Amino acid sequence: MKIKWPENKKFAFTIVDDTEESTVENVKPIYDLLYDNGLLTTKTVWVYQSRDNYTGECLLDDNYLKFIIDLKAKGYEVGLHNVGSGEFKREEIVKGLDLFNEKLGFYPNLHINHSSNPDNIYWGNERYQFILRTIFRILHGGKREFYGSDEGSDYFWGDICKMRIKYIRNYTFNDINTLKNDPLMPYIDKRKEQYSNYWFSSSDGHTVEEFNTLIRKENVDRLENEGGACIVYTHFAYNFVDSKGRVNKDFLRNIEYLSSKDGWFVPAGTILDFLLSCKESHYASKAYLTRLDLRWVVDRIIKKIKFNR
Repeated sequence: MKIKWPENKKFAFTIVDDTEESTVENVKPIYDLLYDNGLLTTKTVWVYQSRDNYTGECLLDDNYLKFIIDLKAKGYEVGLHNVGSGEFKREEIVKGLDLFNEKLGFYPNLHINHSSNPDNIYWGNERYQFILRTIFRILHGGKREFYGSDEGSDYFWGDICKMRIKYIRNYTFNDINTLKNDPLMPYIDKRKEQYSNYWFSSSDGHTVEEFNTLIRKENVDRLENEGGACIVYTHFAYNFVDSKGRVNKDFLRNIEYLSSKDGWFVPAGTILDFLLSCKESHYASKAYLTRLDLRWVVDRIIKKIKFNR
């Protein structure tokens, strides 16, 4: 049964852009293109400058902050990709969230765990159900790698996450119809309920290559025919714009075709809020989440073979 989307739209589509390597110079042309084509999406940010090998601008950079404020004014959603890249302890995380609010006028509604940050919430072994959790523990020698939900850790901020963050991303699948792969999203994982609220999945557009493969014409047509929802996870700083500020031609063509369709092009939080309002039960069973675990593993293997990533 197809969902009846607002405004009688035929499907829903959005993008969540992870902020690593992101600068005004290398992503603004993308957002200009999206805006010109009527696509409102979600951009994650860092509050602080990076402390590890990742680069990218943050809310402490005046020009970048101005760019983010302009995006918000245009209707884009601004989410969190941890307060920064690297090690940030509880006091800095709490202060960082307050800085986010001070500079933008609101607290983030949506959070994406970043890479190997030790303050990630329910990540690493904790991310999965029993089968994968056990395998990952064995592979990592039983060591815990992420501490956002560990009350005894300097990196703990689970209580703040529970209070401030409504949605956290978990699985990423290769298929364009995210909702077809995870029809219960956004859902509550009872095992993680103490320090998180709702979880959602995404479709893989990691770099411009995966993104263009994902939203090629035949896939967009299928998404429309299925009446589904796509939440693409990507990094617009990863070669979507060349050194001369030119947008990738295939991406430009794909976005123009997508925007010609009768889709509901709103930020991820808006889509998730709508899906949440359509549901009576918000809990996902262990069996359901185990199926998502296994589907995710299969998709990661396929991606490795296809893109070597």
